[in-house]
Amino acid sequence: MFELMLAWILIGIILIILILLYCLVKIIGKVQIIAKNNPKKTKYIVIVLSMILIIAGGFKIKKLYYERPPYRFWYELLEKNSKPFYISQNKFEEKNREGYCWRDRTYYTKKELWHKAMKSLIGKIIYENKLYWENKMKNMDGQFLLTYRQCTSSDNCRVWQVPVDLTNQKLNNYIGVQDNYLDNINELIKLPKVQTFIYDSDKNYINYNFGLEKFILIHRKTSKDSIKLYGSDCCTVYNKSEWQLMKKRKNYVLAYKESIFDTFVEESRIPPDEDINSLGVGNYYFGIDGFLPKTKTNYYPINYPYEVFYLNNCGDILYKPYFYRTNKI
Repeated sequence: MFELMLAWILIGIILIILILLYCLVKIIGKVQIIAKNNPKKTKYIVIVLSMILIIAGGFKIKKLYYERPPYRFWYELLEKNSKPFYISQNKFEEKNREGYCWRDRTYYTKKELWHKAMKSLIGKIIYENKLYWENKMKNMDGQFLLTYRQCTSSDNCRVWQVPVDLTNQKLNNYIGVQDNYLDNINELIKLPKVQTFIYDSDKNYINYNFGLEKFILIHRKTSKDSIKLYGSDCCTVYNKSEWQLMKKRKNYVLAYKESIFDTFVEESRIPPDEDINSLGVGNYYFGIDGFLPKTKTNYYPINYPYEVFYLNNCGDILYKPYFYRTNKI
């Protein structure tokens, strides 16, 4: 099925290229006819076409620059809270520093940002799953893995939101010993009003307001052994001052380098000398912690979570770079 889909995509690309070449030949033919009859008019046509090509090329170069590593995730985040065309740059930066969300035209409290950030976290998980759906995961040797088929079976490559109040500690106790942890997870998934998210285009993800106060997340990648759990106390929004104090007390390291395998392998940075607060990023941060039931990997105290992500003023997560703790002491 996947191979057939790729074949149709390739055929579609070839057809588009042929149509564009045909149009180009027709345009050149018409220009040649005009050139014979009216050389002066031809000169203006060539000038206009050249300007169009230069502008189009400029936009393409800009697009490629924004989409390539190491700044791709950064510019994607800025696009989610971009400057309205009618607002001056000074006004834009001033209100950004105050914590204003231009997209939603409001200031969010930390509690409101938490709900926004939880939706963004699920979006991040869906993005990770997308790499598995598209066979874009690499092994330790840097080779791509065929993971699509694993995603199509056994409820893999998806995330569940379960409306229960189980902290990481309580969830860890509920899951129990290694032999029966999967049965207990399946019981949670079968509870009423559980939301399942697979793609970011799913209507239930797009339209869901994530207004629940207490819930857990179950993230299943390509097998039962790759499940990760997030308790109802997994995640916390910190303001800039709180985050600065946390960094002083615990050893947090910025993760930005290219890695060999797993998700988010590309090098990802924030452009140097960027005043991120003036761009609406870094006024708030989002601490995240979960655990792997297969290995009973310990979670970190929620006051000092394992991972901390940049947030914009609308509650969107910067996927990478992010901070992580190097020890639990």
